[in-house]
Amino acid sequence: MVIMCGINGFGRIGKCTFLQLLEQQEFAVRAINTSMKATSIQKYINTDSTHGTRNYVVRVVDENTIQVGSGATVSSFRTVKLLRSRNPEDLPWRKNGVEIVFETTGAFLTIKEMARHDVDYVILSAPPKDMDTTPMFVYGVNDRDYAGEAIISVASCTTNCIAPFLAAAENIAGGIRDGSFITIHASTASQSIVDEAHDKKRTNRSIFNNIIPHTTGASKTVDWLFPQLKGKIKGTSIRVPINNVSMVDLNLHFNEPIEKEAFFNEMNEKNRFPDVVQLHKGQAVSSDFIGFPASTVVDYHGTFQLTDSGIKFSLWYDNEWSYCAQMIHMARTMNEVNAPQRVRSIRDASFVEKDVFMRVDFNCPLNEDGTVADEFRVRAALPTLRHILKEGPSRVVLASHLGRPKGADPSCSTDRFAPILARLLSEATGEERSVIFVPSGLDATEEDVSSAGPGAIYLLENTRFHAYETKPTAAGYTCGFNVDVFCNEAFSASHRAHTSVTGIDAPVKCVGFQLLTEIQCLDRMLGRSGEVSVAICGGSKVSDKLPMLKNMSRRVDLIAIGGNNVNAIAANPSLLDDIRGNRAEILLLDDGFGNASPDDPPLYSPCAGGAHPLFDAGPVSLNKLAAWVNKADIIFWNGALGITEHPFYKNGSEQLVHLLGQCPGDVVIGGGDTAGFVQGASGEDYTEKYDFFHISTGGGASIDYLTSETLPGITYHDAQQRPRGMSEVEEYRQISINGKAKRKDISPNNTMYGANTSPKLEPISSASALPVPPSALNA
Repeated sequence: MVIMCGINGFGRIGKCTFLQLLEQQEFAVRAINTSMKATSIQKYINTDSTHGTRNYVVRVVDENTIQVGSGATVSSFRTVKLLRSRNPEDLPWRKNGVEIVFETTGAFLTIKEMARHDVDYVILSAPPKDMDTTPMFVYGVNDRDYAGEAIISVASCTTNCIAPFLAAAENIAGGIRDGSFITIHASTASQSIVDEAHDKKRTNRSIFNNIIPHTTGASKTVDWLFPQLKGKIKGTSIRVPINNVSMVDLNLHFNEPIEKEAFFNEMNEKNRFPDVVQLHKGQAVSSDFIGFPASTVVDYHGTFQLTDSGIKFSLWYDNEWSYCAQMIHMARTMNEVNAPQRVRSIRDASFVEKDVFMRVDFNCPLNEDGTVADEFRVRAALPTLRHILKEGPSRVVLASHLGRPKGADPSCSTDRFAPILARLLSEATGEERSVIFVPSGLDATEEDVSSAGPGAIYLLENTRFHAYETKPTAAGYTCGFNVDVFCNEAFSASHRAHTSVTGIDAPVKCVGFQLLTEIQCLDRMLGRSGEVSVAICGGSKVSDKLPMLKNMSRRVDLIAIGGNNVNAIAANPSLLDDIRGNRAEILLLDDGFGNASPDDPPLYSPCAGGAHPLFDAGPVSLNKLAAWVNKADIIFWNGALGITEHPFYKNGSEQLVHLLGQCPGDVVIGGGDTAGFVQGASGEDYTEKYDFFHISTGGGASIDYLTSETLPGITYHDAQQRPRGMSEVEEYRQISINGKAKRKDISPNNTMYGANTSPKLEPISSASALPVPPSALNA
């Protein structure tokens, strides 16, 4: 979903916000309130004395409309309306589709003044004057506490530097005892170029010639954000004659002795927001941090010991660019909390005396004789089906595919599932149930599904016996029988826009319990709910998984890559160029066992890319992974770590199953072959031994969802959205966002190969050289 934004004011903060939003596809700037002429905007955004030049093209549609882009195609340009009023009441934000306004003028600093904007949400780019009324949120500090407030402040740029660092430091050495700071702040537009004829404040003196003592509101906002530190952190500010990038000189005293190196080791491990707080070990100066998005860059060489429990820190921040990046983070958070839910839960639909069409997934593995080898997917549909039957529907028509037949193929008939489903329903309810098979499939008529009495269950023939199932016609599908409610309970088929998934017309559409659970688990992996999240990606064909890994690298804490993927990466390390440097730490499971062929005796190799390929993960990598797994709140695993058909090379995957089965977090098994391995394909059904949080029914669907964060079978339900807070999924998200989840501690006893202690983790974020600023800076 694209977040529709507006910007009130087009000065330094408004301009930097706009430039960053242009580079982010999830945002669209629909309107800007500015007095600037449309013909002047191209030069204004492409030339900047601080942030360099760009090559955006601005097409002037009329004096109040522009199109901004950098590509050759029309679709690469975004239309922006230019508004012209100093009165918030006169700004037609809603008319232009704006949902969130960035209030950057500095003229409206109370909730009463900002409420004059006719828009759903307002973000103030300054500390509010009514601090007791306007809520403040700083990304990396209390953004998880956001619960739908319509008007917020993101405090000051200095607060966005110091507060995330204090949040990390408060969890080290028994917490902070007290501290003091001086902000060495770059000059701003409000200061005088030459001396002015008044002496009420020192900022009337020329910034060109002076270092000017100034006040800061950061002490007050720190007190507001950290009640436990109220009165313990005091600070002041000086203005210096540079145009951008500031520094906080911070002295902290802790309740327990702590040395500089030990502090940084703990900060790297406990830092939950490495995109906000970063450690820099280079010999940098202020201009090196221009365009740097992190709001707190700790200067390693500017940090030294004061006492056994006191340390002086030097914190850099781009007081323009990084501050705007923090505002955008909060806008994203607001959208995550406030966006209407995509799907209608089965609990929100009524089935009383309704004709129900239920898409299920009975695509089960078969034995050589054609019998069903595993009934897992049939059992997965039972809770939803029983819920519908309990309400007393007129009838329930079920549809599923089986295999990939090219037209009618008796070996792929779904008739084998009718007696299985009847048996499972009878066992579950204690009442005899029958399931009527309908050979005509999707071509069924009203007569075909009306042969039995009220509450009858019908199972259609394989949907893929019809060519229009996988290749919908332009005219669309017209169901030959009445459908009052369509319920999708086929997550594993929802990544394809097939007729039986997205082409059933019904007044009410909903999704079943299994699909809801799938979304809940994957949304937890994709969300910032305060949970430590680990994704384990095995199997092969890493190139096919790169879009998923790229998206997840911005969302999770660790991505562990194993299986044949490590051989491909060893041969071509550039495969991970777009994955590294984001939020996630990347752990390659690159020691292991292999040889020229799986038939040769296994040999151990300390790293991939040696004389022979690896066919399974080794103890060093697995123990590193164990350290992460044991402190994670949620773990997602998709893809084996080795050749699971081989008696030796399946060992790594088996060891991982045991680790996941005993870890304290919630484990999600990502469907497909991984689910099959856990459920018995390995020779042992581990579900009888371990209670995994969820076993997915769809491997490919899970990967597609983690890549694009939606599926055709889910977006099909957009028109049926419920008010926020009404659906089961949204309620679950609120539980997560409001901090119910807790961080797990590392358990030294739960390791792969019997190690007594978990290995030391690599830093979550550190830099020996300054990372390159965003590509937009040199576009």
